[in-house]
Amino acid sequence: MRLKKIVSNLLLLCFILLVSCSADSYQGDDISLKNLHEGDLMFVVKETSNPITDATQGIDGLKIDHVAIYHHTDSADYALEAIGKGVVLTPLTAFLNRTKGKEGKPLVAVGRVIVDCDMNTSMKHALSYLGRPYDHFYMPDDKEIYCSELVQKSFVDHHGLPVFPTIPMSFHDKDGKILDSWKQFYAFYHREVPEGEPGTNPGQLSRDKAVKVTYAF
Repeated sequence: MRLKKIVSNLLLLCFILLVSCSADSYQGDDISLKNLHEGDLMFVVKETSNPITDATQGIDGLKIDHVAIYHHTDSADYALEAIGKGVVLTPLTAFLNRTKGKEGKPLVAVGRVIVDCDMNTSMKHALSYLGRPYDHFYMPDDKEIYCSELVQKSFVDHHGLPVFPTIPMSFHDKDGKILDSWKQFYAFYHREVPEGEPGTNPGQLSRDKAVKVTYAF
């Protein structure tokens, strides 16, 4: 009887842990712009290529060149993002209007973290970067921040470990050749292209196994 009670208690504990982990990391099946949850990732999809999409790969071949974090307050909904003027809270309606394609629909793929993630702490981290300048040169330090770096540096699990690892930065084409557009950009500022430096990009985040992405344009 005692053994049965121990087994029963262990099964109950496992069930509780499973439910609590699921509730914290993967919040339902409806992943869409109509059902955004705190911390959802909003990937901006382009209809035409640019230097970022030429050097990186989005999920299912989508041309993704930006990512923002959904943030909800009692009074409004926002896109927490790193853009040219720095890390800012953009009203969600303004963000969606900015991302509309030729047919007038927002070209945004929504991603939700489906692994262990301490979302409260992650959002506190992300919000702490508000006002930080934008990193136009995509450097690995956090004196300045670019869009996917904001996500990578902010999201942590319940052990305080990063949900998203860094990867070698990519400024090259499919043949491994650094694109002329990036060579010219960095040469103008008398800098070396940071090819291979630790970093991240929005396309890579969209393909990360920690994220489930849906889109309907």
